[in-house]
Parts: sequence; C-alpha cells; structure tokens
Amino acid sequence: MSQLREIRPNLWICESSSSKIQVRSVLVVGEKRAVVWDTLTQPADVRALAAVIEDKPYYLIYSHADWDHVWGTAGFADGRLGLIGHAECRLRFGDDVPRILQRMKLAELGKWESVRLVPPNLTFTSALSLDLGGITLELYHTPGHTLDSIVGWIPAWGVLLGGDAIETPLPVVNHAKLVEDWLKALESWQRVATLSRSIPSHGSLEGRESLDQTVAYLRALAGDRQFNLPRKLENFYRETHQKNLIVVDGGLDLNE
Repeated sequence: MSQLREIRPNLWICESSSSKIQVRSVLVVGEKRAVVWDTLTQPADVRALAAVIEDKPYYLIYSHADWDHVWGTAGFADGRLGLIGHAECRLRFGDDVPRILQRMKLAELGKWESVRLVPPNLTFTSALSLDLGGITLELYHTPGHTLDSIVGWIPAWGVLLGGDAIETPLPVVNHAKLVEDWLKALESWQRVATLSRSIPSHGSLEGRESLDQTVAYLRALAGDRQFNLPRKLENFYRETHQKNLIVVDGGLDLNE
C-alpha cells in the first residue's frame, strides 16, 4: 500500500508500507519536466506518482540500487527521458540486484512476479545537474551507506533528498572505510545555511532533523560512542545499531 501527498507546491512524497519495510519516494515537478526519486518496492506502489505526472516528460532517479528503491520501475509507462543513477548503481544491476530478487522470489512465492529490473541508462560519477524548468535538481555522489549512494539538492527550495545517506533514528553502515568521508559530506550539508528540509527515504520529515541526527550518530560511531538514541528502538534499528558497531570496530566491508 502506498500513500501520496504534496508537502509543498510541486513537491510530493509517496510512502509505501508493508510488513517488511517502510520507504519513501519523492516527486519533483518543474515547469517543463519532472523527476521521480526512487521507485519503491513494487510497480503498484508508483501508480499514484504516474497519475500526477500525466503527460509531462520525466526522469527516474535511483538514489542507490537497494531493492526497496528500484523494484517499482515497471509501474511507469515507457516514454521517460531517462533513468539516472551513479555508475556504481548500474554495476549492481549485474551483480547483487538480480541475485536478491531471485532469493526473495523463492522465499515469497508469487509476491514479486510483477517486478522487472531496469538498470539506469544515464550514469554519472561525481555530480550531475538537471534543469526541470524553473527548478534545478543537483545530484551528488555520497558513498557511505552503499558505494553507489547519491543525494539530491534543490537550491531554490532548500531541500535535500537523502535516499539512505541520511536516516532516522540511525543509518545502516555497510562499509567501515567510508564512514569518515560520509560524515564529512553530510557535515558540509549542515553548513549550507539555506538548507531548510532534509527528506530521507526512511525517517523524519521535520525540517533538517534527519540530516542532523544522522551526522550526530556517525560522529558518535566514529568517536566517543556517546549515542543519543531514542529509549525505544524498533527491533530493526536496535539490531542495525549493534551491527554498525561490529562493522566499524572490525573495519568490515559487508559487500566483500
């Protein structure tokens, strides 16, 4: 099940909830073109987004290639301008992305049959700017959660699209060696005075809260371990926190 709402003029969020995961997509509508940031878990999840776009030309963007961000792409009709992701994101479609889909199809027979994997056909390595007509969306490689993670910046609105590079109550750390640069990248965003709202794929939509909490968590993880976590954590985040400690203490890369 997914729910769509407009949180400011021409900026929509679509939230998909299931027993397995809760995840958020974003729709940015310019005067000439639109952008869908992530396609959620199932083609059915994005029907409401497709209805808002109507006949306007649009791009799809993958914040990274994790399954809950890229499996709904088949829910959009042909005719998009392109599907954008980092170069590492495209590589993952020849590696772990199909492998995970096959595993989940076997584990939950019939549930994922509508999923069709569509890799990005437009890639970049460092940064990319998209003119949507009256609005510019800037994309920046921000490895940390995954090697292919990116963030999106809308200067005119002061909005940062975080994907899983930011998350509340805490992010998932898969690569110990990337934590330092990940933290530095997010700290640089904290210093942007015009940044008024950060939108993660999972977590708080309140102002800059998701950005600030992620920075505080990564600082503690890399430093004094004085975490300011909620007293009550969902099992997923309690287990993730323990795993993050193991990854960093062991200098691990969970994808190796």
